[in-house]
Amino acid sequence: MSWANERTSAPVIAVGGLVAVGKSTVSRVLSEQLGAVRLEADRVRDELLREPDGGAVHEAHWWRTFEPEVEGEIYRELLRRAEVRVSAGDTVVLDGCFARAHQRLEARSLALAHGLDFLFVECRVPLEVSRRRLIARDAEGETSGWQAVFDHLRERWEPASELASQEHVVVLSEGAIDDVLAPIEARLRARAPRPVASREPRVVTFDCWNTLITETNWQFAHGLRVEQLRRAAREAGRAVSQAEAGRAFDAAWSRHMALWGQGVATGAREVAQQGLAELGLVDPHPALEHLIRSFEDASHSSDVRALDGARETLAALERAGVACALVCDTGLTPGRVVRRHLEREGLLSALTIQAFSDEVGTPKPDARTFTAALDPLGVPPDRAFHVGDLRRTDVAGARALGMTSIRIRQLFDDDPSPHPEADYVVDSHADLRALLEDLAVLS
Repeated sequence: MSWANERTSAPVIAVGGLVAVGKSTVSRVLSEQLGAVRLEADRVRDELLREPDGGAVHEAHWWRTFEPEVEGEIYRELLRRAEVRVSAGDTVVLDGCFARAHQRLEARSLALAHGLDFLFVECRVPLEVSRRRLIARDAEGETSGWQAVFDHLRERWEPASELASQEHVVVLSEGAIDDVLAPIEARLRARAPRPVASREPRVVTFDCWNTLITETNWQFAHGLRVEQLRRAAREAGRAVSQAEAGRAFDAAWSRHMALWGQGVATGAREVAQQGLAELGLVDPHPALEHLIRSFEDASHSSDVRALDGARETLAALERAGVACALVCDTGLTPGRVVRRHLEREGLLSALTIQAFSDEVGTPKPDARTFTAALDPLGVPPDRAFHVGDLRRTDVAGARALGMTSIRIRQLFDDDPSPHPEADYVVDSHADLRALLEDLAVLS
C-alpha cells in the first residue's frame, strides 16, 4: 500500500476496541504498512504484572488490569514509550483497548504536543463473532474467563464522542485485511493540514468563567450552598450540623468535578441529590427541588463581575463585523442564570450564540459543545478562534475540532494540565485585542 508514503507528517494512531475484535491484527498490519513502531498495552501489562521469577502473568492477577491504579500505570507507561519514539521522529501505532475517553485524550495530547495528526481506530465485529472468538480463547489459552473480561470492558466502554469526526474511524475488522484498512487509508488521506492561525476567522468563541466573567467571592456562595443543604436536610426530617453539611456538600462537589473531568455533564440536581444522599436522605420529597433551585441561584448572592477588558474585546470584535459566541461549562450555575450575569455585565448582547453544557448535554472538550455554537452561524471550525483559560477543556477541545486556540491567563495563570498549550497565549484582554489586531482579525 503506497499511500503510507504520501503522509507529510508522522501520525500517532491508537487502535482500540473490546477484546476479541481483531485490533491486534489491525495494529500489526497497519504498523507494517506505515513503517511505524507498534507499542502494545498488553506487553506493558505483562511486564508490570509479571511474576518475580520472570514467568507469565498468573491468571489470579489478570483482573488487576482493570484496577484504576494498575490500568492508569499501564497507559502512562505506554504513552511514555510512545513519547520517546515520537520524539525520535517515528510514526507510532498504539495497540490497546482505549476504552476510556481520558485514555484517548491523553494519546491525542501526545500527538498534538508534537504537532502531529492523531487518529483513533475503533475496531468492531458483530457480537456473535466476538463470542465465538472468546470461547476459542478460553479453550486454547492459559488464561480463562475471557467472556467475563469482555462483558466487564463492554460495560465500562465510553463512546469516543470527545474526539472530532476526523480523529475517529470505526472499522469492521472481520473481513479481508485490505478491506479493513481501507477506511483508515481514506481517513489518513483526507486529513487536512492544521489550520493556519493567522487566517482571518469568521467567528470567535469564548469560554465564560475566568475568561469573560468571574465569581470574585466564591467562598460566600460555597457557604450559602452548605447552609442550604443543611436546611434541606432539616426539611426532609434530619437535623445536621453545619460541619456535617459542609462535608456532605464537599463530597458531592468532588464527585461532580470528577465526572466533569471524565466528560460527563452534571449540575445542581446531581450535586443536590448526592449531597442529601451523603446525609442518608435518598428520597427527600420537596426538599430536593427546593435545594436544586437554591444551588442554581446561589451565585446571585456572590460577586460576579466581568473581567477587565472583556467588554472592550467584545465591542471591538462587534465593530469589526466578527461574530462572537459563547461555549460555557455550567457546573452548579445553569445557562439561565449565567445569561443574567452576562446581561447585567453588558456582555450578553455581543454573544450571538450561547452554548451551555447543561443545555447541550455535554461539557468541553466534547466537540458537540463547540459545534453547538458554530453550526447555527454556518461557520466551519477552521474559520474560528476559541478563547478560554483551560488546556484540558478549552484548548484540547478547540484544537481537536480544528479551531485555532487562544489561552487567556488573566485570572488562571498556572494550569497544571498535561494537555498541550494553546496556539497562542495572552495574559489579559488588552493582550488578546493586540493579538487579534496582529492577526488582522481586528482592524
